[in-house]
Amino acid sequence: MASAGLAALRADHPGLSWHTLGGHARSSQPFWAAVSTDVPGGYEQRDVCPHVTTG
Repeated sequence: MASAGLAALRADHPGLSWHTLGGHARSSQPFWAAVSTDVPGGYEQRDVCPHVTTG
């Protein structure tokens, strides 16, 4: 389900990136690696945009 959702987001919004501000626990890294397999654009954790504060 998560792969299908990510694939649909990538297809509907090519080139768009987003940030959830939640950070990722190490235990979730295998989940995101599996979700992004074979999804064009994949998934990667990125730095927070400079205009967003995390405090």
